[in-house]
Amino acid sequence: MSHNYHFKRGDAVRILWGRYARLEGIIDSAVFQKTVDYPDEYAAGYHVLLEDERVATVRWDQVLGVQDS
Repeated sequence: MSHNYHFKRGDAVRILWGRYARLEGIIDSAVFQKTVDYPDEYAAGYHVLLEDERVATVRWDQVLGVQDS
């Protein structure tokens, strides 16, 4: 199974829902692993560097480009 990631490293995004909803950050990398809001399943997603320097691992469908909002 393959997944086409929409965002690349350095893209500005906003997290739409979940533990980090409404926070903005920068894509650090595309991953396929467990995420903060779905700790029991593997999914395509991103490591997002938040404005406060934390890193959130979120699913691909939890983010929207800042320019798209």
